Amino acid sequence: MKGIKKKFMSRIMAVCLMLVMMLSAGISVSAALTTDSTASITISGIETDEKGNGIGTLSVYKVIDVNVKNNQPEAPVYRWDTAVAGWVNQNFSSYIDVDNSNAVTNTFLKLSDDRLKAFVDQLANAIRNATITLSTDTIPLSEKTPTGDDKEITVGLKLGAYLFLIEGGVRIYSPGFAAVYPDTDEDDGSWGAVGHSINVSMKSEEPGIDKTVSDYTYEIGQTVTYRLIVDVPDYPENAVDKKFIIADYLSEGLTLDEESIMIYNYSDTAEDNKGDVIKGYFDDYEFGAQYPEKGANPSFAKSFTGDYDILASQVIVEYSATVNEKAVVMESTETGNGLDNKVYLIYNNNPYTEDGYREIPDEERVYTYGIQVTKTGDGNEELPGAEFTLKPEGGSELQFIKEDDGVYRRPLSTDSSSVARTTTLVTDRKGLIQIKGLDLGTYILTETKAPEGYELPSDPTTTIELIDEADPSTGKPDGILDNDVSKEYENTSNNDKDQVADGTIDKLVVNTKPGILPSTGGIGTAVFTVCGILLMAGAVLLMVVVSRRKNR
Repeated sequence: MKGIKKKFMSRIMAVCLMLVMMLSAGISVSAALTTDSTASITISGIETDEKGNGIGTLSVYKVIDVNVKNNQPEAPVYRWDTAVAGWVNQNFSSYIDVDNSNAVTNTFLKLSDDRLKAFVDQLANAIRNATITLSTDTIPLSEKTPTGDDKEITVGLKLGAYLFLIEGGVRIYSPGFAAVYPDTDEDDGSWGAVGHSINVSMKSEEPGIDKTVSDYTYEIGQTVTYRLIVDVPDYPENAVDKKFIIADYLSEGLTLDEESIMIYNYSDTAEDNKGDVIKGYFDDYEFGAQYPEKGANPSFAKSFTGDYDILASQVIVEYSATVNEKAVVMESTETGNGLDNKVYLIYNNNPYTEDGYREIPDEERVYTYGIQVTKTGDGNEELPGAEFTLKPEGGSELQFIKEDDGVYRRPLSTDSSSVARTTTLVTDRKGLIQIKGLDLGTYILTETKAPEGYELPSDPTTTIELIDEADPSTGKPDGILDNDVSKEYENTSNNDKDQVADGTIDKLVVNTKPGILPSTGGIGTAVFTVCGILLMAGAVLLMVVVSRRKNR
């Protein structure tokens, strides 16, 4: 178990050794020493905000008193505070001499590092759980400006030994222990108070969580793979509540594959940094009244229930989700809608109480896109009934499921076989086709049947590109298409058209009616025809008359 740092323990031992020396030292008279004599204690490793001010609250508990009489230490020099003495006697009877004014014994002063650490942790637990009712001085760290690389502050304290607890902020602090003790001046032998500096042990960085995805753009039916790298909270060994929960929220446009959830110890040497599988040490967690988000249980929550000794400093969580029919295309930067996924690392930053915890969130957003086909005649009339197919460049015609009149989406593997698939997209009564849930890329839209009374264009294909360039600073797209579609409507009465939504492109396809071939004839031709017929009839009549005359 990672715990209080060796440097911290060596300083605690230095305090105890000093106490031993003082018990055995000769006592000189000085008028300077009283129970109110003070000295400075230096505490380092304080968490700071962006302005350099401390974060949280420092609580100072006096647990050992120094016996001073006539301006000099008097045996027993060190005595357990009355509020602490009963608990020490009940739990660590060898550390107290109740028959000698609750004196601190040599057994305590000569404790090994491990045993002293265990005592300090358990004493902190007892104070936080109110097993011990002890007065405290609280110091808002926001009023302090920690200095130097070690982020140090100083506090002035009277003679005695003190337990230090820090809460607030995001870091997990181990309890600190230090003393202001009497000592003699090397020059004149006079007594004074000396503070022994300490370092409140803590992690060098607060716990964190980092989420990545296999890609940022998808079509409906595709699988998103998530990876979390989670810092394991570094708790003191005897902390009351070592909370460690990973909770994940998927948007309704993503369907979690629960069987895909895997948890590994982080390894610097293993392929993909995945060490031992430790999923078996994490149980499903149900939240009570408090939820990380939305007032409801997350898509999944895993709580560590094993021994922290088996954990590396980080763990890896991998899982996958399918983009489903509820996937939302980005409508605008104001709504900011996409396929959200937010994860929380939940841990107790005050591990000496069971009712406090902190949440560290991280999120990734992936996107899907759409195409709207607007079908008009050359007079801007809306044309229903036109039929199209769509395929990726170099690929086969895509299948779709019709959700509503003119509305189509890509199918899911979980869609029932009874749900009809089609490659034919038909414009609705407003001349529109809405295609949902496409990935970025180049698509070929082909008109296969013109509306009634209209002809197919000479080239029935339209090339459509869906482009969403990644932000150079983040390497991520934003769900907003970067296509310049203004030229789609030049020289048409639809010149005010643009993308219908930030994640959907609108393509205009215009049909015309077949032209009428030029024809000969008309009233002049009819006159000539009638005249010709009359002339021919007159000629026939003349021939009949001449023939009869000859016969006579």
